[in-house]
This record gives sequence, C-alpha cells and structure tokens, in this order.
Amino acid sequence: MKKATLFAAATALLGAVWVSGATVFAETDAFPVTVMDDFGNEVTLEKAPESIVSLAPVDTEILFALGAGDSVTGRTDYCNYPEEAADVDSIGTYMEPNMELILSKSPDLVVASGFIDDNIRQQLEENGTAIFITNASDLESTEKNIETLGKLIGHDAEAEEVVKNMEDEWTDLSAELENVKEEKSAFIDIGSLYSAGPSSFLDNSMQMIKVENVAADADSAWPQLSAEAVVEANPDVYISLYSTLEDVQQTAGLSDLACLNEDGGFIYIDGSSVEGDMIQRPGPRYVEGLKVLAELVYPEIAE
Repeated sequence: MKKATLFAAATALLGAVWVSGATVFAETDAFPVTVMDDFGNEVTLEKAPESIVSLAPVDTEILFALGAGDSVTGRTDYCNYPEEAADVDSIGTYMEPNMELILSKSPDLVVASGFIDDNIRQQLEENGTAIFITNASDLESTEKNIETLGKLIGHDAEAEEVVKNMEDEWTDLSAELENVKEEKSAFIDIGSLYSAGPSSFLDNSMQMIKVENVAADADSAWPQLSAEAVVEANPDVYISLYSTLEDVQQTAGLSDLACLNEDGGFIYIDGSSVEGDMIQRPGPRYVEGLKVLAELVYPEIAE
C-alpha cells in the first residue's frame, strides 16, 4: 500500500467520533473513491459509508471481515456468518429482497452478487444508490473483490490483512496437496444433479485441489447432468452437497455408479452447514473451504 493511502486510512481512523453510540467518520483525503466492480461498473462514494446493505451472504462475510460490520444495516435471511450478522435487520431473502426494507435503511452503498435481480438493481440505480456487484470465480478474483471493496469503503489496511491471511492459508494447503499420490476425478452434485461446469467457482476450486471435475466440459457454468452422463463419466468420488447417500442411490439411473459402493467414494457435505457455506462462498473463508474439500477427497493429506 502506498504511504499516502496508509496516511489517509490512519487519518480516517483517528477522525472517528462517537455520536449516540454510532461511529461517524470525518471527511478525509481518502474520499471520494471510485472503483470498478466485477461487471465493469464504476462505483463512486463521496464519503465513508455509514449505512451498507448486503444482498448476499458472501458479501456480508467480506464486510465484517473488513471491520465494517458496524456499518452494515441490512442483510438477507441467509447471511449467517459471522454470528454478529444475526443482529443486523433482514431485508428479505437472497433471491427476493424487499426493496422497501432496503430503502428504509437509506443505504450509502448496496453490495450484491451477480445474481442480483435486474428489477432490484434498476430501482436502486433510479434511487441514486451506489451498487457494488461481486462475481468471483476463483481465489484471485475473490482476493481482488476484497481489496477493491476495502478500498471503496476506506478499509484498505484491513483488506490487505485478510488477503495476506488467505495467501498464507493457501501456501500451507498447497504444501499438503504435494502429498497427493494419485489424483481423483469427481462429480459434485449441488442438488438434482446440477453441477459445477467450466470456469464456475466450484470447478476452479476442484482444479486447485487436484480433483478432475467430470462436468468441466459441460456447455454451461451450472449444468444439470443426466444420470446416464454421470455413470458414463464414472467419477472416483461423488460429492453431494444436499443429498444423502441413500437419496442418491434411489435416484433413477444411478444404481450402477461404481463409486457409490466403494469406501470413500461418496462424500456428503450438508450444503447449509458451516463447511458447506465455506465451500460455496468465494469470500474470506475460501481457502478454509478448499481445505475441507481437499481433506475429504484425499484424507491422507490430513494425516
């Protein structure tokens, strides 16, 4: 980080004053700030945001990791991490947020994922609300989002620390992965045989932990495979995020899938559990999720 940026961040911190229990930041040389989000949109803030609404669980995680939790005034029903997020008012579900509740927070900034509803985005734009959209697909773009959002809200130093920790975790996990003797192939079922296609977040995750994704050649990022296609691919491991082994075995056409009857051939991870969240969210816990997945597929590296 440049000295000027460090000075600006320090000035912002020292310039904070307490008013009615809330932290209000004085104007600093760090603002106005203009950044570009994952969709190529320029986002400008004239001052440090005092009210931020998050429309995605991963964005809530990032904001709290950046030390901006006190500024988060709205989050979705599915924003369950960290625990402090539960104290923030909900503005509805992930896919169907309530516009009236969002605007009631008078947000200086709304942070959303690439799945934001077009109507919601249009209404926010018409209201003049700044919107920052994240759409990370791998570790590099996840770290870039954290750094960019940190810059936008005046938390550059915190962003650098989060990214450094992630890089350190990846260095450690990479060393563990050197102990993989024989790489495996896998089909990851995110529900009803939908899977991770080429260049999707989970596809890139599997590549990073030396797992061949049997859906990597599909024609979309989140394809639904037929049972016949899964059997033909004959993966070494079937990773299920929402269905138990019994449920999968009862799926028409999968009874002949060899790995379902082999020791270690089926891995069930509750998609709504702590581990499931880490695996599916490209945020500060990205590498923790990679580690969970890697050690389930290759238990020998955890020994």
